Amino acid sequence: MKPEAIRALLADVLGQPMPPLSRDTPFADLPGWDSVVHLSLLLEAERRSGTALTAAQMVSMRTVGDLADALGGRP
Repeated sequence: MKPEAIRALLADVLGQPMPPLSRDTPFADLPGWDSVVHLSLLLEAERRSGTALTAAQMVSMRTVGDLADALGGRP
């Protein structure tokens, strides 16, 4: 998934434009972030990318870079 697609995914799930992001941006720093949003993001990421994430990936994912790596792209 390309960086623009990850940014759009985050904006869609959170329902607002995203601030500048880097690989090191923690999800917890994003406006409106909580555990429900985390799960929603991962389910939507799977749907859009066609990639199945493992339970281990889901619980260990903390940053934008973690998501990009799991989906086979680099923001």
